[in-house]
Amino acid sequence: MEHFQQDLNIATKPESVYAALTTIDGLRGWWTQECDGAAGVGQTIHFRFGSCFKDMRVASLQPGREVRWHCTRAHIDVTGIAHHAEWLGTEPVFTLTPDGKGGTDLHFEHHGLLPSLECYGICLQGWQHFLASLRQYAETGTGTPYIKEREAA
Repeated sequence: MEHFQQDLNIATKPESVYAALTTIDGLRGWWTQECDGAAGVGQTIHFRFGSCFKDMRVASLQPGREVRWHCTRAHIDVTGIAHHAEWLGTEPVFTLTPDGKGGTDLHFEHHGLLPSLECYGICLQGWQHFLASLRQYAETGTGTPYIKEREAA
């Protein structure tokens, strides 16, 4: 079975996309405002989406070219999903290539995110949304990240 993959073109240079993937402020701008940690190789970034969370160890960085994470902790708290830690051990990889027109071709692969997993459908929709958010953030400075729900007053 194939793991999840998606390609998209981003109308800005690879260095700008790389910054969106390797700084806490950048990650907050397109994926989730609820993230903290350190984005250097060997460091862990904590991502929260309400009661769901993922911890990603930065496995490797190739400036302007590639970002690879390894999921070391996960909890998917979604109705209908009994296996809450399905992301554990998976590896999201962002590969950046100049497109020759001043932009970036992004090839994204989530190694281990397979159609046989319970979370695949919701994660597929999530990645499609958040990769579009990454594009928007890199091009305009404003993405559509997860925003913590406001508690009722």
